[in-house]
This record gives sequence, structure tokens and C-alpha cells, in this order.
Amino acid sequence: MEETKKLLFPEEKIKNYPLYFYRVFGKVFSLVIFGIGTILLSIVFFPIFKLIFHSKRKFRYHTRHVIYVLFKGFTKLLSITGLMKIKVDKKNYLDNLKSAVVVANHSAYLDSLVMLAQLKHTSVIPKAALSKKNVMRFVINELYMPNSIPFDEMLVRSKEDFEDGNTIMLFPEGTRSTPYGQNRYKKGAARISLATGVPVIPVYIGGNSKKGLGKGDKVFQYNPTDIYSFDLHIKEPIYPDEFKDLPNAIAAKRMTQKIREVLSDEANAQYRY
Repeated sequence: MEETKKLLFPEEKIKNYPLYFYRVFGKVFSLVIFGIGTILLSIVFFPIFKLIFHSKRKFRYHTRHVIYVLFKGFTKLLSITGLMKIKVDKKNYLDNLKSAVVVANHSAYLDSLVMLAQLKHTSVIPKAALSKKNVMRFVINELYMPNSIPFDEMLVRSKEDFEDGNTIMLFPEGTRSTPYGQNRYKKGAARISLATGVPVIPVYIGGNSKKGLGKGDKVFQYNPTDIYSFDLHIKEPIYPDEFKDLPNAIAAKRMTQKIREVLSDEANAQYRY
């Protein structure tokens, strides 16, 4: 098996060592800055925003917009410093999107940063582990919906978000995939869409090798030949009405299968590498 993987995905060699080490240093430094920013957001901005916006609903709405602005600026900084480039095939589509579930494939841990920098008012459904450890837990528990909360509670909060014109973004795989294939897709996106009537907007994240950002990769690694390229390809909406005549369980399964087909690496081979 390992020999087959090596043949299908040969290891690229570093072509420019000084440039490679600059990118590795820049990536690590960016992660440190990101962590410090998260702490400052939690201990400085959150208390101020809670004094201004007394209801949790308004607090989440406006604070998420601040997250969007900060992430937008952070990704631009990474672009200027030659560490990342982002292309979106439908300019401003995600920025102006309202009341929808946005789903994407997930192979790199910067996928969340890239997606949240495109969505002006959005909630996220991260995996439960992130709500219990590291500095991210403060932001996640205040603003978002870990997938460990009861579905009924998730549905109530989702309906509130859609009423306010927000989107909900999640990765159906639940965790990062490997370079050798995607994980099994979970039904959360389909269940929310079917229960609320909002469409699902699939986004395929393509680009080049994300070596150093993938599952099992080391911190001191980077794409050996080029800067990270995140190419976002927005697919046609999937509407819940297409499955309205099916029982709920079967409808969720069929809708999830369709999301998987649209976002599969096989269906998007032209956007990879």
C-alpha cells in the first residue's frame, strides 16, 4: 500500500532552500500571531462587545463580522508576504450570500481561515474537540456550534441565524482528509437544510499541494515548490425541495450523497495541483 501511494503521489523535492525556509518560518510565525490574536479577541474584544450588545444573538452576529474582517485582513497579509494566494471563481458571491448552508471539502487546517474570510456573517459547526482545548475554544464556545451539542439546539440556533440572514459553514467530512482520499461525509448539512428549507452551497477548495497543513504533517513543513494556493470553486446550489417526497432519513442520506459527489476529488480533478 505504501509503495502504491509513493508511485501515485511522488514526493516533490525542494527547489529553492532559502525561499523554502522563509516560507516555513513565515507559516510558523503566522500561526503564533494567529494564536495571540485569538487570545486578545477573547479577553479584550469579547467583554467590550458583551457590554455593547446585551443579547447573545446580536453579540454573535456583530462579533462574527469582526472575525470576518480580521480574517480578511490576515489572509491579505499572508498574500502580500508571499505565503498564500486565494482565488474565488465567483467574485463576491460568498461575501453576499445569505441564509444558506455552505459546505466544503477539507484537506488543510487553513481551510477554515480561508472560508471565514469569504463569508461576512456566518456561523461554523466545528468538531467537538476544538471546543475543549487550545485557545480556539474561547471563540468557538462563544460564537459557534460544536457538533457535540444536541441537534434540536443546533436547529434552533440555525433557524435564528437564517432569520438574521446569516450562513452556516461546515466541513461534511468532520476532519481533514488525507492526500489519498476523502473521509466519509456526515449528514449534518443535509439535516439542517431539510429541516429549515435553505439551500446547500458546495464549495470545492482546490489548488496545489498543502504539504505542512494536512493531517499528520509536521509544523516545520511547507509546499516544497510553491506558495500555498487556495482555489475556491463554487458549485450550483442543492435545494432541499429535490428530496421533499422522501422520508427524512432517506432524504438526508440522498442529499449527503449528492454533496459528496459534487465535492469529490474525482469530480474536481481539474482543480487540483
